Amino acid sequence: PGDERADTDLWGVERNDAGWRDPRPLPAPDNSDRSEFFPSVTRDGTLYFTRDGEGGASTLYRSRPTTDGGYAEPERLPDAVNSVAAQFNGWIDPDERFLVYAAFGRDDSRGSSDYYVSFRSEDDTWSGPVNLGDRINTDSGLEYSPSISPDGRWMFFMASRSRFAAADF
Repeated sequence: PGDERADTDLWGVERNDAGWRDPRPLPAPDNSDRSEFFPSVTRDGTLYFTRDGEGGASTLYRSRPTTDGGYAEPERLPDAVNSVAAQFNGWIDPDERFLVYAAFGRDDSRGSSDYYVSFRSEDDTWSGPVNLGDRINTDSGLEYSPSISPDGRWMFFMASRSRFAAADF
């Protein structure tokens, strides 16, 4: 009480041979006076996350690791990815080839929020969002929080749907 913050922050916990150490919040500039959430990390340690903006909008950011073990100033992903007022919960491919994320308010949306993918080229340019389609996105629910299995065969995600709809696997 008295010193609690109203926003959410990114935290990390280190594991060594003895087990898990105490969790610690990431320092500024990755945590700010706004909410940061849903971190995803590449093989080289680049951190992708969502930061809430003013008026409830959310934006996808990334922060590169520094030589001292910290992170550089977060950079907003380009407009090709952050193309509407709310894109969030991005899962980055470990090799940073593509980003799967949820977005509200796109013209090609099937419902309230949908999953999209944007592809990153070797020169660090990003494609615009591609809707993942009717087998994953629905017109009757919300889609949030994607992740992909380490072998790349499975996408795990959260969805609220009016009834269970199983895809052919």
